[in-house]
Amino acid sequence: MAKTFSRILYVSKGFSYTWNSLGGDCDKVDPSTIRLNGTVLEPTASYRVTVNNFMATGGDKFTVLTSGTNLLGGAQDIDALEAYIKANSPIAPGALDRVSVLP
Repeated sequence: MAKTFSRILYVSKGFSYTWNSLGGDCDKVDPSTIRLNGTVLEPTASYRVTVNNFMATGGDKFTVLTSGTNLLGGAQDIDALEAYIKANSPIAPGALDRVSVLP
């Protein structure tokens, strides 16, 4: 029997969703819980997202991210992180309530 692979994708400020560990593959997130600044996202609409190079190429089995269109490149991840830390230090941890996890 194949082992289930489950990873929770943590998200940026203003974005939230509910993740259900009992959901099947590609069915762990109820689309009605996906919100940006409190507004539910439309499942058929297009949205621009930003991810690091590792995730953009399907890292940690988030292969759906390779299906994006109009892809844009940018600075190397480590260079962007270094510049952000230099410009914003000290940095406080972000909110830990952006993803609700159901059993």
